[in-house]
Amino acid sequence: MKRIIVGLLLLVGLISVGFALDVNDTDTVNITVTVSTKTMIDVNPAALTYSNVDPGSTKNVSDEGYYAIQIENIGSHNITHIWFNNTMPSERPFATANASKYNAGNFVALRKEGATGQYWFPNRLEFNETRSLVYLKDPSGNMPPSGYSYGRFRNNSFEYFWMLDSLTNCNATGTQFYIGDKPHTENATGTTDFTQSDHQTISLTNVATAANWSWGYISSGNVSGYGVAVYYTCDRVMFVHWNKDAPGADTDSNIPYFWDASGSDPNLTPGNSTVAEIAVYVPYGVMEGTVEQGKLTVIVNDQ
Repeated sequence: MKRIIVGLLLLVGLISVGFALDVNDTDTVNITVTVSTKTMIDVNPAALTYSNVDPGSTKNVSDEGYYAIQIENIGSHNITHIWFNNTMPSERPFATANASKYNAGNFVALRKEGATGQYWFPNRLEFNETRSLVYLKDPSGNMPPSGYSYGRFRNNSFEYFWMLDSLTNCNATGTQFYIGDKPHTENATGTTDFTQSDHQTISLTNVATAANWSWGYISSGNVSGYGVAVYYTCDRVMFVHWNKDAPGADTDSNIPYFWDASGSDPNLTPGNSTVAEIAVYVPYGVMEGTVEQGKLTVIVNDQ
């Protein structure tokens, strides 16, 4: 039976060749297509999971094996800028014994493809301490601090203490923000005496476009490269690097775009892509369990 089928197939092929039609004339139709201007991106993978992350550690490969996200220009127009923002907790999560109070977006840090060294938070929100820390001394010499709001910038196993010289109206221009140079770790106390010189002092400026916030930029020390947006109630500080939408960041040229065609990057042309390497920095003191799901938003423009 198999040989018969093969023979039929060959016969059909011969018939097809034998009866080919003669071509006596041709004509053509002109096709014109105009593509509309559309700025669009596609980001993959669309979801990342990180399991069994120890407090005070960094994980830069997801459970699925991904170490980065791909940002592709699927539109028809050049992209000139890329930046990010991430979700944050709505209230102070530490010491609540509730994993759902933490937001996974607040752990996200990024760096450019092929870069070495640190990842940067687009925006990490920190809250003031509600329990006094008896080993901290404020710039006025009080220990524990008195008349100052203070907390920590949690960068995985490194924590940098910060202080504000006010308990109210921290959106006022002239508010002083202090941050230590030496990190507090599992084995080192770090900068705890703010009467000494091992800290940075930043004078904040009210943000005209977001009146409840003040803004400053850390240009020296181990935390240099971050902007700080401070809420008027003095109980929360946002550390900003890749987020041009943070209150005050849009007017500060020190805060970089992740992709900047007006700087060293070329236009991200249609069909091209770039990569952001991604990690989660889980600080000490995070309650065990699954934290609130977070989101990282990729934003582009064509200016």
